[in-house]
Amino acid sequence: MKRAIATLASTALLGAGLVGATAAPASAGAICDGPAFYSIGDKKTVWVNTNIHSDWGKPGVTLGYTKNRTGTWTATGTATVGAEAGVIFAKASTSFSVSLGKSWSKSDTWSYSATVQKKKGKTMGRLMMQHEAKGFSVTKYRWVPKSGGTCKKDKVWKKSNNVAPVKKNSNLWGIQYR
Repeated sequence: MKRAIATLASTALLGAGLVGATAAPASAGAICDGPAFYSIGDKKTVWVNTNIHSDWGKPGVTLGYTKNRTGTWTATGTATVGAEAGVIFAKASTSFSVSLGKSWSKSDTWSYSATVQKKKGKTMGRLMMQHEAKGFSVTKYRWVPKSGGTCKKDKVWKKSNNVAPVKKNSNLWGIQYR
């Protein structure tokens, strides 16, 4: 009987030792090898000047603009260049629910007119076409081990003041004063 109890106790101790041995690596730390990921913030719609504009006119002059031309505009900001730009544009497009790109280009016949108004401190104005764009910041994160065997989000960098044009033909005409 004593032998049976001793065997049972030895088996229990060995079993506990095996459980402890298999559990030790899990408590040594989590494996946080996932790919880097990006977060889009500070979102806003902005209208940026394009290369399409009339000549300058004084207050009271009605300006007309009719030309067959290609309007263009290219994204700005440090997050819009380099190997990660495509991933950032894709993430920003999803975040805004509109397709964004590094540049916008549209060939068309633009025909508009407007009268230059008197503005305090301004001596002239011109018709100016603006294109819709989205301003945003982008933050790159990665997963790193945390005490207790879990993972936590770690900020790698944040780049602000990025502006990317929408791919659709979304334009606004107005008078630019100086």
